[in-house]
Amino acid sequence: MTAPVITAFYGGLLGLLALILATLVINQRRVSKVGIGDGGDQQMARVARVFGNFAEYTALALVLFAMLEMCGGSRILVHLCAGGFLVGRIGHAIGLSRTPGASPGRAVGVILTFVSIAAASIALLIRVVPAL
Repeated sequence: MTAPVITAFYGGLLGLLALILATLVINQRRVSKVGIGDGGDQQMARVARVFGNFAEYTALALVLFAMLEMCGGSRILVHLCAGGFLVGRIGHAIGLSRTPGASPGRAVGVILTFVSIAAASIALLIRVVPAL
């Protein structure tokens, strides 16, 4: 079994994205003078939610991509799932950062996130169920 280098690559990119989103939260806290919570500030609530939403999905997705890669899933499929997830998270972050309502970025972000997780989950099940 080889190391999940494709997942590691996307994990590195997603880690950098996490730092960017966290920095936006820190900067907004400084501007809004809010130490904990959102202090009733809508922009503070929005940037915190962008980071929170990113964090809620990213760990699960990376675990699925790594397991798929380690279980012999197609390299192309792992790239498509992880790359789609990355693009989806960027689109979602941009869309939600600009408006609290519906936006193209949010819609594309949600779709790519869900499709990436679903595809990796289904592919992983197809690979491992016969071995049970």
